Amino acid sequence: MVARVLFIVTTLLCVGAFALELHTGRYGTLVYVATPLALALIGLLLTTRRPENAVSWVLAGSALAMAVATFVSAYAVAALIRDPGSLPMGTAAAWVENWAWVPGLVLPLCALLLLVPDGHFLSRRWRPAAIAVLVGTLLGSAAVSGSPTFDLGSGVSIDNPLAFGSWIAGAVGVLGLALVMGGLVASLISCRIRYRISSGVERQQLRVIGLSLAVAAVLGIVGVSLWGHIPFGQFLPALAVLAGPAGIAIAVMRYRLYDIDRVVSRTLGYGALTVILGAAYVGLVLAGQTLFSSFAGGSNLAIAVSTLVVAGLFLPVRSRVQGFVDRRFYRSRYDAQRTLEAFGGRLREQVELDALATDLAAVVSETMQPAHTSVWLRSGLSR
Repeated sequence: MVARVLFIVTTLLCVGAFALELHTGRYGTLVYVATPLALALIGLLLTTRRPENAVSWVLAGSALAMAVATFVSAYAVAALIRDPGSLPMGTAAAWVENWAWVPGLVLPLCALLLLVPDGHFLSRRWRPAAIAVLVGTLLGSAAVSGSPTFDLGSGVSIDNPLAFGSWIAGAVGVLGLALVMGGLVASLISCRIRYRISSGVERQQLRVIGLSLAVAAVLGIVGVSLWGHIPFGQFLPALAVLAGPAGIAIAVMRYRLYDIDRVVSRTLGYGALTVILGAAYVGLVLAGQTLFSSFAGGSNLAIAVSTLVVAGLFLPVRSRVQGFVDRRFYRSRYDAQRTLEAFGGRLREQVELDALATDLAAVVSETMQPAHTSVWLRSGLSR
């Protein structure tokens, strides 16, 4: 019942934010309305299937906090910027929007690092890390809430009626930041120790979670780097927000955990490919704009040429990057694949059964490394 109520409230806030964003014409931010809704669906899945796991409730609560921040942001813009005075309590909404992102960003990250995958602390001694982050978040939120003006992304400054002395805000903010950073570092250490001492299913779960967080980091860095340089670049940070919870949901539900090695290999390959091609694209666009600056429509020409070049580089760069990843991180599997490919080439030409049996036994020994190898043929020969 509680899970469904959380989901309904989150959905209603997202619908309200969506309507307000359409009213104010901020179409580029609509993706951030869809993000908490998608996270709410993940939270609903986990809270109904794994209600005993605290991680499920952390994700559901994160979706609600994100929906609140999104709604008050849209409300404040509509009440103070789009049509001043059209909605009541616009200043209060702007005040909440000014600091609401802090707990919604920091607290879930700390909680997930300390609780995944089973919803319990590694031991009681890690609880102070959570307390430090909680206190630091409260102090940081208080410091931000006392800033002199609000910035709603419109370029218009709005005075904060609850502002307090800048030196007080600075001191409180520094203390809060120190507590949050210390708690987050401790949370990362806890997660690392849990992985080191884990085995079996729990280790596979942690590998999935680690992979999803790595994907989130790559998407976030690439998204920030390409923001404003490519169309729909704002989608990447939104996907970064969802990548971690999606991986956590897979780990908690224990869905297809033992395919993770191949997924890790492909993710590392495509993550590196994304960074390389993204950097190449931005560099080519900037260079092209400088080169074609004297021509009419030079900017569009630079973008078109850069897109064609990057598209042409995709396949050869992908092949080389994936090969490097497999050699560096999965050497035994890479060597086994090369051995099987070589055997397949000989198999198309080999007709002597004795030689074929010897080759097959050698391939099995090299790739599988069993204690003993026997190959039986219909003729009764064995090797």
